Amino acid sequence: MKLYLIRHPRPDVKQGLCYGDMDVPLADGWEAGAAALKARLGINFDNASNACFHSPLIRAARLAEYISDARSHSVDALKELDFGQWEGLCWQDIPKAEIDSWASDIVHSAPYHGESLQVVTNRVWTWWLSVRDLPMDNCVVVAHSGVIKVFVSLLCQWPLEQCHRIDVGFTSVTEFVVLDDFVVLKRLGAGDWVSA
Repeated sequence: MKLYLIRHPRPDVKQGLCYGDMDVPLADGWEAGAAALKARLGINFDNASNACFHSPLIRAARLAEYISDARSHSVDALKELDFGQWEGLCWQDIPKAEIDSWASDIVHSAPYHGESLQVVTNRVWTWWLSVRDLPMDNCVVVAHSGVIKVFVSLLCQWPLEQCHRIDVGFTSVTEFVVLDDFVVLKRLGAGDWVSA
């Protein structure tokens, strides 16, 4: 199976905003990148062996519906990390002591009173285990930066506490080949399909 992890397009938010599982709209013009991505993927979702899944947050759902011709399945487990009391604040306005507390144990701490990275990891992995053995040639997941970083860390067996070092841009594609327990990372956070 080919597994494609696709990050949503750029949202229409002010720079530096913490928006985790907050529902925010997409920036104007997102359809151009979506059209290029859809053409590059070239996946027919009429075929039962191809499936698309997405976070219910509008910034992921709109892209998923676009590239799958409205055949994508909404999955709550694919939502971005809930930043609790930090949601809607600018990162620069969050007390440095709280950010330092989070950084000291990025996997388990949640000084913002939302989800820890471990909670996100558990829900994402539980969902993946429920679908990975389905008879799919192509599995497309449209989600968020945090969800993709968790996926990559788990599939590559990289330390979760270092997942913040993985860079996945807006509308980027991370591609795996998955054969039972054998996993190969083919592309990481690639956006080169835009100009290809």
